[in-house]
Amino acid sequence: MSETTGPVGSSGPIGISGPIGISGPIGIIGLGTMGSAMARRFAGQGTEVLATSRSQASRDALAGTDGVQVVRSPRELVAALAEQTRGDLVVLTSLPSGPQVTAVADALLAAMAWGADGRRLVLVDTSTCAPADAQAVAHRFAISGHAFADAPVSGGPTGARDGTLSIMVGADDALFAQVAPALAPIAGRVVHCGPSGCGQVTKAANQLIVACTVQAVAEALTLAGRNGVDPAVARTALLGGYAASRVLELQGERMVTGDFTPGGTIALLAKDVRIAQGLATAAGMAAPALDATAVQVRTLAEADPGIDHSALIKLLGGPL
Repeated sequence: MSETTGPVGSSGPIGISGPIGISGPIGIIGLGTMGSAMARRFAGQGTEVLATSRSQASRDALAGTDGVQVVRSPRELVAALAEQTRGDLVVLTSLPSGPQVTAVADALLAAMAWGADGRRLVLVDTSTCAPADAQAVAHRFAISGHAFADAPVSGGPTGARDGTLSIMVGADDALFAQVAPALAPIAGRVVHCGPSGCGQVTKAANQLIVACTVQAVAEALTLAGRNGVDPAVARTALLGGYAASRVLELQGERMVTGDFTPGGTIALLAKDVRIAQGLATAAGMAAPALDATAVQVRTLAEADPGIDHSALIKLLGGPL
């Protein structure tokens, strides 16, 4: 499913002609929970994957997966893509934050200059970072003759495994038309949010809703428990009404079972909340729900950064 919404501008002279269409493997850099799930999904849908990560453990965990070739570095990934691909080289990144995206983007540009026969690199960043970071990378890619789209995702590892991610793309019209087909195996929805950086703005809005909803679900289930209603029973009832949401369904289940094994860590949510607050401040708008939730998110992130964000309920002493 592909959609175009909102005003669309130009992100600069990308200059790539014709649709990408993957004529060989797709590259994936960053093999955490999301990156590895995307790699397996692409491979399971018949797209060969070349993958790498800074972590030896994450590379080892993916090694041996049918349809996935694991290499040691971005330079090796570019060399292998250039050897196995007829046209443009398509690489996805799934990384923790803007500085890592910038570092990998620079490494890829250096690798392209070193050994890709003058072909173009199309980098599609599925990470969540500040819009300014995405715009800076897009500018460097454009002046180097390559292309960069910010394409943060929502739906978590489950969405990646099932191919139902919502993908929010910041790019010019032509680049969006080129990258949308490449994202189809992992996507339930691909939306063109506007020019460079607009995908990240939209993801910040998404994370504002997610953070506040996780906190609201934690408070609601604790409220039920403190007043004599089994939180699991309350959750079941709420899922049938107007309060139903994916957060109540998935994170609410974690809250009532006490399973806080990280899917989305509280440290990453804290980073996303900072981005959303920064955008609100820059726009001169008040965001009282976000600001109140940010206090809880940061408190938990400081105490246990690797725990799942559903553990916000622990700060409330619930569910009881």
